[in-house]
Amino acid sequence: MDALSPEISHFSGAQSYPVFFGGGYRECWSEDYRLSIVYENRRCVEAEPAEDRWRAAGGDRGLVELLNSPDCPRLTDEYFQAAASVYAAARDCVRRGLPLSRLYEIFRSPANALTAPELMRLLMDDCGFSMADAYQTTARCCGNLRSAGLDVERVWLLQPRTAHVVSLLRGLCSSTLALEHDGRFAEFRSPACAVRTGELVTLSFRILGGRVTRAWALVRGDDFSHEYPMERVGNMYTLTFAAPLVPAALWYQFRIETPDSAQWLCPDESGYRGRLSGREGEGFRLTVYKKDFDTPEWFRRSVMYQIFPDRFGFSDDATAERGIEYHLSLGQTPELHKSLAEPPRYQPRPFEAAYSPDDFYGGTFRGIEEKLPYLKGLGVSCIYLNPIVEARSNHRYDSADYMRPDPILGSTEDFVRLCEKAAALGMRLVLDGVYSHTGADSVYFNRWGSYPGKGACQGAESAFYPWYDFRRFPDEYRCWWGFQDLPEVDEENPAWQDFVISGENSVVKTWLRRGASGWRLDVADELPDDVLTKIRDSAKAEKPDALILGEVWEDAVIKESYGGRRNYALGYSLDSVMNYPLRSALLDFAHRRIDAFELRDFLVGQQMNYPKPMYYALMNLLGSHDVDRIRSALATEVVIRGLSREAQLKLRFSEADLNRALELERLCTVVQFSVPGVPSIYYGDEQGMCGVCDPFNRLPFVEGERELHDFYAALAAARNSSPALSAGEAVFSAASTDVLLILRYITKGRDAFGHHAENGAWLAVINRGEAAEFDVDCSAAGHSRVHVSIGAGKAELMKLY
Repeated sequence: MDALSPEISHFSGAQSYPVFFGGGYRECWSEDYRLSIVYENRRCVEAEPAEDRWRAAGGDRGLVELLNSPDCPRLTDEYFQAAASVYAAARDCVRRGLPLSRLYEIFRSPANALTAPELMRLLMDDCGFSMADAYQTTARCCGNLRSAGLDVERVWLLQPRTAHVVSLLRGLCSSTLALEHDGRFAEFRSPACAVRTGELVTLSFRILGGRVTRAWALVRGDDFSHEYPMERVGNMYTLTFAAPLVPAALWYQFRIETPDSAQWLCPDESGYRGRLSGREGEGFRLTVYKKDFDTPEWFRRSVMYQIFPDRFGFSDDATAERGIEYHLSLGQTPELHKSLAEPPRYQPRPFEAAYSPDDFYGGTFRGIEEKLPYLKGLGVSCIYLNPIVEARSNHRYDSADYMRPDPILGSTEDFVRLCEKAAALGMRLVLDGVYSHTGADSVYFNRWGSYPGKGACQGAESAFYPWYDFRRFPDEYRCWWGFQDLPEVDEENPAWQDFVISGENSVVKTWLRRGASGWRLDVADELPDDVLTKIRDSAKAEKPDALILGEVWEDAVIKESYGGRRNYALGYSLDSVMNYPLRSALLDFAHRRIDAFELRDFLVGQQMNYPKPMYYALMNLLGSHDVDRIRSALATEVVIRGLSREAQLKLRFSEADLNRALELERLCTVVQFSVPGVPSIYYGDEQGMCGVCDPFNRLPFVEGERELHDFYAALAAARNSSPALSAGEAVFSAASTDVLLILRYITKGRDAFGHHAENGAWLAVINRGEAAEFDVDCSAAGHSRVHVSIGAGKAELMKLY
């Protein structure tokens, strides 16, 4: 529900609206057959709001006295109330920045039979709508189009043109189809979210106008197709069916048979509201997931912090220097920066054909350990570390030895100690699992013979040879995205699976035993579904509340790769994914590529389509090691990701650009901490660090903007102190094209999962535009109407109780 129906009332302030009575009108046709109406000799009064109705406040004195009299005829008062409501809603729509074709966003009429004809009259006569468009918009806003019981002759005395439209509407309602379906609400879809296998689902639509003789619901997926006949109950067509027993991403739509045609009720651009079409469309989405699927509760309640290990915490114990010496002893070419202020290397050295990312700043486990109090003060409860195992590069996505931490970071004992120290402060660690490929310079592949044992490149007698796919030994082999430094493995190879996943001392299990609480799986697209399931099963067998989080850049429910639909979000494999679509939507909103209503639709879509256990566990990020930092992304309209490194370095941000980006970052961060899911802070974003893409988004951590840090800490403290923000219900709406609203709440002592929880309610107001003042109906949270006054470009997270 949005705006006046019922979350948001009219924007506050003394306002009055004209209401016209009587007189006459003439129809004038242009040469291109456009109709315009010329009104004559009308009487006018000004209507102004008074509690829950309108009162006459000026204009024609006789009418004012009549309308404010207790003896005012009922039909006269109904016309006055209807006309005032329609004028107010139309002006409010424009004030909020919406076209009148989207009036339904903010206006749902009261139970007044004159509202529909008066609205249709206004849309046609005053706003230039065609009759067909005015009819469908009126249907969306009013529901009751038939004006049953109205005496047209009596209406004629009040407003002749409206009386004519009453007759017009009656004719249209008999002949022209108008239907309503809104998947957000139980009267049209129950449950209004993803469902478990075998769960009963009820789908319905309402007849607003026209005649329906028969109707069917078409429910389809990749391996599922059923057509269900629907039953008429009053002005609704409805059906109840059992969701399939096999998890699936499904789509549904309604096929409508009328006396003279067949039509389809499909989703409009929102994805959940219906629109009529003369042909079959894509359908509304319906996700069916495994009935026993659950995700770690500790993670759903977390605030996450992502650390690029080489660039965050630094210790003065020569650990990094010893690690550099080790890599040099292997014949590798690492370099340790002399100062954290030195820029990262991004160009090849004289002896290199291409840039090699093996310049290090010397971050260590002990350095991270020393910064645990800082993270605790920030409100962090989950630390995600980019790869930590031995590797040639500074990013360590080219694994050299899965079982050994990179000596630049420290020892296994250092890692265990880090986990223990973090646990003592209420924090858990999640590691990066890079399993679709290894490094070419590794124990397993050993392309240059750096390691003493026999790798795959030493011949078929190597135990690791079957892991890889050589096209021509030893120089041609399958590698990740053509990078020869990253040879791909055969994930279906039993020996590889035993070593990495299922063996008693597998990689997956060993690091969990050492203290990790879960895995982020790099390039999950490159791992087959059955392998992802095996990783999940192995991790959960070792540690039942282990987290399995996948790197997925798109909508994980309907993601396709390598010619097939992936089952990431159906309960088979992943607990969570990196919510890059949220980041993209927030950047689009901040840069005014979408408005608040469209952002609301995006948020509602994720809420409806993701299984609840995953939805509340989504990794909601604004930055990561793979994208430009949020401050830089907000400081320019340029799409940084597509630029060369040289072009990125030439970007210059003015002080005004950075100040505006700071303002926008606050808006985005309030959304990030207010929506269901786990807010994830990329190290240094809370300090205002800038940086375009790799390697400039991976600079050493520096403390900078204390005020911004405190802003992040306050949001984290609110989330950590109130179950309503981590496990409560969520309602998304928009007060205007610039103002997004998020209501989070727990009532009756139960959270969104039915668990016992403390009652509470929060309202997030995110305003990218000018200062605004309005009222918000928070009755869904068991709270009264809240008056909001929000400054230009500001965001607030307000505790209601």
